[in-house]
Amino acid sequence: MSMNTLEGGEVLITPRRTVGESDINIFAGLVGDFTPVHMDEVFAQATPFGGRIAHGTLTMSTAIGLLTQTGRLGENVIGLLALNWDFAKPVMIGDTIHAKVTIAERRPTRKPGRDVVVFAFEVMNQKNAVIQLGRMTVLMRAE
Repeated sequence: MSMNTLEGGEVLITPRRTVGESDINIFAGLVGDFTPVHMDEVFAQATPFGGRIAHGTLTMSTAIGLLTQTGRLGENVIGLLALNWDFAKPVMIGDTIHAKVTIAERRPTRKPGRDVVVFAFEVMNQKNAVIQLGRMTVLMRAE
């Protein structure tokens, strides 16, 4: 098995990243989601969260980006096939997240030289509380 081979059952631990106010502001501008719980501190303080929270999809995207930082996907990625994601807990400004990613499945397609790989994510905060669970299915070059 080469360093970049992804085997079924393998577990990858991503680097960590702290989610800041600027991340939320930039993400809101990129996607056009200016919902008050993300953008308005006074409003957000009156919610059960007690303050502004990151967009769930910002956290999801960050976790996927952290997986790419492991260097294990690289040029073998052909394309994203599916996402299935659950959002269990909020991410507050200043939370630090990382992911434990298990290679849940790797199988060849009918087209030679291509595999379907399923990545199972457990996204955690600095307290190791699971904040998101997800599955990402990717078409990759066979190794």
